Amino acid sequence: MSIITQPLRDKIELNLDYTNKERLFLHLDWACRFGNVKAILHLKKSLNLGEVPDSFQIIASRLLALEGTFTDGFDNNIKYLLNKRNWNLANCKQGKPSISLKNHCNHYAFDLHCFPVVNNQPQALIKPFDVYSPFKEFNPSVTGPLISIPKLSDFVALTIRCGDEADMELLKYAHMLVTQLIDLLSTSLHVVEISGQSIQEIFISLE
Repeated sequence: MSIITQPLRDKIELNLDYTNKERLFLHLDWACRFGNVKAILHLKKSLNLGEVPDSFQIIASRLLALEGTFTDGFDNNIKYLLNKRNWNLANCKQGKPSISLKNHCNHYAFDLHCFPVVNNQPQALIKPFDVYSPFKEFNPSVTGPLISIPKLSDFVALTIRCGDEADMELLKYAHMLVTQLIDLLSTSLHVVEISGQSIQEIFISLE
């Protein structure tokens, strides 16, 4: 099971003018040209004399952790949701737990939240071992977001002001990973609602 795709074909010009932001955004395609964070880190170092700014490293480190979601052997919220042994089948719809997904971004982080649907309503707070929950123990108020990317809005603003190709590719890769996870959850679970701005939409609104 993986949420990481193979490297996508290059759908944008290789020599975009990153000093002309208005023209750049008009030609921007949100298909990332790289298949992993390490490749984007290598690009950043090649463009920046070997240096990786803290703002870039914070985002890259979190995306590296997300890449290892299904390979590092550690339990996490995503694995819990997808494990059928954690489902209350009596409360499932067509054999799948019903959930609501919400993107949320503020000054601190970009988060993807999952709220189980109980009595036809998404619930951010569930009693322990709630007999009406589609999951046996999952409680969003305790377990927190499925994904949290710190300082993303600051990084988006920095990329718009003075970012280079590596900054933009890192944002596109983050958008791709979140989108793939939502697609995976939509296939494995019964997603009744997806709300909030995507990373791409956050970028466009700030730009």
